Amino acid sequence: MTLILDALCTLVTATALAGIGALIPAFEEDYDMPAGRHLAEAAPLLTASALLIVSLVVTTLMVRPGREHRRRAGLVTAAVRLGVLGAGAVAFIVYGTLTYGV
Repeated sequence: MTLILDALCTLVTATALAGIGALIPAFEEDYDMPAGRHLAEAAPLLTASALLIVSLVVTTLMVRPGREHRRRAGLVTAAVRLGVLGAGAVAFIVYGTLTYGV
């Protein structure tokens, strides 16, 4: 169950990060900005998205049937990543609420 929740949260977060990175030029509303600057601002979001997907693949490979120690380590890794994603989402919501109000 942990791995399923981890996979769903990781994929949704990675998709959101990639979408934000792709839409940065529209957010900035500065259409005269050089394309290189847009890419430089989008790169961290796209990189984070790729790293999340890679880490999910590594965890999935660790959880494959076989050694119990690797399986347990994979599930712990998935639980930790799930906690980090959840904490990041809560922090983002709290920051937005405190900064911009309801």
